[in-house]
Amino acid sequence: MKLKLEALSPAEGIGILRAGQTLRLVRPPYSLHESPVLAEKSLRDAILMYGYFASQEQFSSWEEVIDFLNRQAVESRRALGKEIPESIAGADILEVAPVEVLSAFLDRVERELIPRRVFDHAENFLLALLASSALTRHPAVGSRAAKLLQHTKEARECAEAAVSKLASRDVRFESLERHRMLEVCAELAEIIRARGSVFAPCS
Repeated sequence: MKLKLEALSPAEGIGILRAGQTLRLVRPPYSLHESPVLAEKSLRDAILMYGYFASQEQFSSWEEVIDFLNRQAVESRRALGKEIPESIAGADILEVAPVEVLSAFLDRVERELIPRRVFDHAENFLLALLASSALTRHPAVGSRAAKLLQHTKEARECAEAAVSKLASRDVRFESLERHRMLEVCAELAEIIRARGSVFAPCS
């Protein structure tokens, strides 16, 4: 059976895949069991509301889909972050960079990395900048970096909430959704997963 990728979020390595008449949300760690079955409306919402890109890519196996999504994540992060150091060894770049260069780095974080959801790269750079001595020379840069770090955190939470919202629409559990029990069951599943057992600890 041909598998068609209908939409994706490249930097996150997340896609919406059509297998026959079934739509699935495919996300790391790429387990078929953990891939919710979505209604058609979710595809439209992903593109119009959550910033996913429409796609026409087709594959012949699950492994090909996973490989493609992994490559998309790596390539999009590399393309956006190639001019911004992801990790700083010692005191090099940030310690000697003039304020114009630091401001340009921050512009790219704000206008490209965050909107395209390259959150890890953005956070790594901002934390390295905030830990550097550049802040004593350029306090305004530090203030802006701190605000961008908060913005990155909020944007990451929004992106994760969007994925959770899509995943919560798993049509395999329509009865739970009709009875407004889907979120309760999802919370219970998270508690069990964190605890590693269905049994509550003894008091």
